[in-house]
Amino acid sequence: MNAVIETFGKTVGNFVIRSPGRALTLLKAGYEASGLQMRYLPDKRLLPHQKYIAVMNNRAIRLPLKNPERSAVVNVFLPCQLLHAMNVTPQFTEGLACYLNGAGSEQVFIACAESAGVPQTYCSYHKVLLGAAFSGVMPPPRFVASTSLACDANMGTFRAIAEHYKVPYFLIDVPSVYSEEAVNYVAGQLRDFASMLEDSMGEKLKEDRLRASIRSTNRSIQMYREYFKLLTDKYMPGDLTSEMYKVFPTHILLGTPEAERYFRLLLEDVKAAAPSRGEKRILWAHTIPFWQDSLRELLNFNERRQLLACDLNFDSMEEMDETKPYESMARRLLMNIVNGAEENRAGKLLEMAETLRADGVVYFNHWGCKHTLGGARLIREKLEEKGIPVLILDGDGCDRKNVNDGQMSTRLQAFLEILEAGA
Repeated sequence: MNAVIETFGKTVGNFVIRSPGRALTLLKAGYEASGLQMRYLPDKRLLPHQKYIAVMNNRAIRLPLKNPERSAVVNVFLPCQLLHAMNVTPQFTEGLACYLNGAGSEQVFIACAESAGVPQTYCSYHKVLLGAAFSGVMPPPRFVASTSLACDANMGTFRAIAEHYKVPYFLIDVPSVYSEEAVNYVAGQLRDFASMLEDSMGEKLKEDRLRASIRSTNRSIQMYREYFKLLTDKYMPGDLTSEMYKVFPTHILLGTPEAERYFRLLLEDVKAAAPSRGEKRILWAHTIPFWQDSLRELLNFNERRQLLACDLNFDSMEEMDETKPYESMARRLLMNIVNGAEENRAGKLLEMAETLRADGVVYFNHWGCKHTLGGARLIREKLEEKGIPVLILDGDGCDRKNVNDGQMSTRLQAFLEILEAGA
């Protein structure tokens, strides 16, 4: 970890215990300074879309901390077009947890959560979010909302946060099997959520703004699909952080002008990219431990290796019908690759591996994620049946003290060397 960040994180940690308000002030100042650095002094190796997303995400994290009265704490899969139509800024688990990790301060929030009774085996992203709430550092949102999709920690985490702040909580129950009956069931819940949103904000939802967000969503998805088609024969230098950043525009910011601009830049960059030149092409499954220096050294801006995509960033590629917004949002939830049987996720990984000409897949077993751990063996078997090598890599996407760094880097390096030897 950078010495400056380490010192900053320790200072934040000290304030969390003595003065949560001062810790929040310090974090906001740090993120603002970081945002200015990203805007005016970015890493010269970054492409335009990578420079832009760093600034965009920084702002998305800061806004709920600055204006919590117009924010909501949500899970990553919540359809946020409704929030965008109401000018409500989403704050989501993985986003805030990763930024607190980036500030070198995740440990104090994990400790706060565990001291409140959260088990050590719980997902570290959720522990950081809970710790930020229980410590009083994260300001109270207007309301809390989540889906039941994929993560079994969702209901416990978000209900606990809502009860802690005494704010409304809405859960969208997503059946594991797709059917028209299920679409109508989820769409009905989304209509109820829209009503709760109006009550919480004391405002009426403007249907024209919702339709505009859906049109923006569709334009973004269309550009994203075109990007993947072109990436098949292209080499684009990348890094772990930029790929993890994509969770913002592919999820909670989808349907905003900012996300649409990101996808436009992404498409422009792939059109200008050099042809593929024999590099080993890696597909990643699940979250990314972007902060681990040993893994960054193996994959970041490497001309011999290209990180193609993370499957969480192509988990739902369905376009929407602006005349049926609630049914469209419901379909996207039900058709998400992490919903239902693991064969759904395996099938999409196989499809993308073949489309992008992936040489191998890294399947990241994030600590505490029972959904991902449970599907590891099946997904590896499905991919290897088709001749695609898979590395199952155990680790933690957020908690620095919960990883065997040497073992992880050794196994990833060996996997990459095997792929390169088979060229």
